[in-house]
Amino acid sequence: MDSSLGNLDSDSRFDAIIIGGAFSGSATAILLKEKLPDLKIAIVERSVEFDRKVGESTSEVAGCFLTRRLHLSEYLNTQHFVKHGLRMWFHKNQDDTVCDSTELGPKFQVRLPTYQLDRAKLDAHLIEKAIDLGCTLIRPAQVREIHTADGDGEATGVSLRLPDGTRQRLHCEKLIDATGKAAVLSRKLGLFEKLGDEHPTSALWSRFTGVRPLDSAGARHDHPSLSAGAFSARGSATNHLMGYGWWCWIIPLSNGDYSAGLVWDRRIFDLPPGEHLRERLHAHLRSHPVGKLMFGDATPVEKDTHYHKGLGYRSTKFVGTDWIVVGDASGFMDPMYSQGLDFCAHTISGGVDYLAKHFSGKTTCATMAADYLNEAFPLSMRRWFTSLYKDKYYYIGDAELMRIAYLLDLATYFAGPVRLVYTNPDLEFPRMPFHGPIGGHVAKFMSFYNHRLKVLAKHRIERGTYGARNTGERFLITQGFTPTRKPSIHLIKGIALWLRAEIRDGFPSGKPLSTPSHAPTMARPLPTST
Repeated sequence: MDSSLGNLDSDSRFDAIIIGGAFSGSATAILLKEKLPDLKIAIVERSVEFDRKVGESTSEVAGCFLTRRLHLSEYLNTQHFVKHGLRMWFHKNQDDTVCDSTELGPKFQVRLPTYQLDRAKLDAHLIEKAIDLGCTLIRPAQVREIHTADGDGEATGVSLRLPDGTRQRLHCEKLIDATGKAAVLSRKLGLFEKLGDEHPTSALWSRFTGVRPLDSAGARHDHPSLSAGAFSARGSATNHLMGYGWWCWIIPLSNGDYSAGLVWDRRIFDLPPGEHLRERLHAHLRSHPVGKLMFGDATPVEKDTHYHKGLGYRSTKFVGTDWIVVGDASGFMDPMYSQGLDFCAHTISGGVDYLAKHFSGKTTCATMAADYLNEAFPLSMRRWFTSLYKDKYYYIGDAELMRIAYLLDLATYFAGPVRLVYTNPDLEFPRMPFHGPIGGHVAKFMSFYNHRLKVLAKHRIERGTYGARNTGERFLITQGFTPTRKPSIHLIKGIALWLRAEIRDGFPSGKPLSTPSHAPTMARPLPTST
């Protein structure tokens, strides 16, 4: 896509400059333009074209944002893969088969729209839409300097290096950081903070060709259990392979490739040995019965393997004097429940709400919106993290414990965030999840059961009973999750199963337990040198 460099003069001024033209940057521009069509917006994008990204799965809040705020239903249904739920697979030993593996997931198709996204394709579509609405695209361009009142005190804007080696200075009233995990603005201002030792996760991912689909005739012939149980198409779900301290995602893409990745907690798991990262990932996928079925004859795409250490981070501030951060530039927690775009949807919407009030001259309202975001944003992130992800990797490899979490996590998700955004998208998306008195109480409840499941997991490791139900079970959800105020059958069932597990294990104390002599068999223990 050609840039609009020819339209710029030596002192170009805009109302807003967005750094980063991928999902968050383009979505912010689109929503701002829809509210204020005359706003002069520039999008600065460093790439000539978006490269192939990891396949990305959405959950229901992001599905609502994509279809009801960005109005992409027709495009997504024709150009991307419609997702049918989250499915998890467990095993005990290396010689287990797919028929042995315990399965956790929906029996039927899902009720609300969710998608398996080819992000490069989606990003290209959104930036085209932003240009059609009148945004100026400057591409490719490297941001060499960022100027803010909170930083160097110079006039707000950016200094760019253009392909011909020349430099261009752009000025603006508001600067919007949508640079994703690069988080250039919060790093520059000293606001970048990692989760660090509290959640030391890493990820390794690649694309694969020649993957054997779970729903293929050959797979069902070789593994008869795949012809029974679930009535939905298993392959169109986000399939997760689960183990002690790790999990793998498997996401089908519309071009026939598969995105597959491994996420792990470095305190309790490490990669299998190997010379190349793609080989180590491939080997780990094939160590699981379902992974062996799907990836036994697959081939990793050359130069398409990526590794990231330290997944969790955040900006300690959301809105500054003349800037704002949105999307992954504001923070990220964990990819397990595919809620990355949920968080992007809320931060984009909150940022657009604030900016629209500012540019409309509603100074008092804009100040109130900024104060709310700076107070609610870090609190929401903290509660979200402790409710869902803190120490979760200790119990995700135990099918019984993860079944409890699956029911409770999704039941509270549908009763809260999903219900709210579907009831009133314009009002609820600018608000931060888990904020407010009710959100605080729900977060405490979720944090408590998440902690207890970790305690149960460590107790089972000591006793040698961790993963006892990882084979021979089919935990299928027969009634779909729905966004409702009433306590759902899933919440009630999850609490009952949780209490049953506590009673069976004798309500173990939360005191530190001795380190087990070896990790559960479905994990590769850390090397003794680490």
